[in-house]
Amino acid sequence: MLINILFLAFLVALVIAFGFVAVRAWRSQNGVVKWGGTILAGLLTVLFAVVALVVGKGTFDLLRPYPVAPVSVTIEGTPEQIARGEYLAAFLCASCHSQNGELPLTGGKNLSDDSGIPLGDVYPPNITPAGKIKDLSDADIFRILRSGVEPDGRLTAMGFFPVRYLSDDDAKAVIAYLRHSQPVEGTRPPLSPSPLLAALVALGMIKAEGAELPIQPVTAPPKAATKEYGEYVANFGDCRGCHGPDLTGNAPPPAPPGASNLTVIVPNWSKDDFFKTMRTGIDPTGRQVSPVMPWKTIGKLDDVELEALYLYLHGLTPINVK
Repeated sequence: MLINILFLAFLVALVIAFGFVAVRAWRSQNGVVKWGGTILAGLLTVLFAVVALVVGKGTFDLLRPYPVAPVSVTIEGTPEQIARGEYLAAFLCASCHSQNGELPLTGGKNLSDDSGIPLGDVYPPNITPAGKIKDLSDADIFRILRSGVEPDGRLTAMGFFPVRYLSDDDAKAVIAYLRHSQPVEGTRPPLSPSPLLAALVALGMIKAEGAELPIQPVTAPPKAATKEYGEYVANFGDCRGCHGPDLTGNAPPPAPPGASNLTVIVPNWSKDDFFKTMRTGIDPTGRQVSPVMPWKTIGKLDDVELEALYLYLHGLTPINVK
């Protein structure tokens, strides 16, 4: 965060400097200097002022306290619930909270690396029982899953991911697994957003949509190979985070560039094509899927959930985009 403050100070200094130059140019007796200097310095003054306001707003949005919604949850911790939580954690959490994409959830790599743009230090933390969750209640963890807000009102990176779409039962299952997983010591660097990340937040390109919303009950459709359940999987699995709101591949930064148009591709695949692609990383044309695509993670879904996801994507209306 120190970088953001220094960057803002630098921008303010530029605003003052070019504003001073604009005033001096306006007072010049030389017509070229007066008009040329005033216009150029004035435009630069406005430009740097706008950038400073955008970065400042984004930094404020990242640092300001958010409402801490009251939550009451009961985690039974049954073997079935823990097993479901482990399954979900392997699919949903390990891709970020692990450096190799596998359990245990000892903390991940810098998410800036995947985006390809300088977002700062965005390291998913260690969330084994030896990590930060040891100081959190079950209700605190549930609130973070739903809103991304910690007990002190601080916004976490979880606020920018759609885990809020997890049903109450699935969210509780994840918490049950986290509590009963193997403790592993280790810490990751704290969140330190770059000025670019602050600007993306200020411009609404990255949104912590659940941070200020009331926490409402979420119920999943019955687990079955249906389009309805497939949409549920697509929502909490964050397909739109890379493939865009309409799944056409048009997702704004920091989504990795070059995502496929799922509305055109998957409707032309058979179920076997889809399963093979998600389980082997080789698409029906024989090409290797981009390493940015988390096919290994999606391939961890069981047959019922993977078929449901296929049915949902296969039933999309094709949208051709340029």
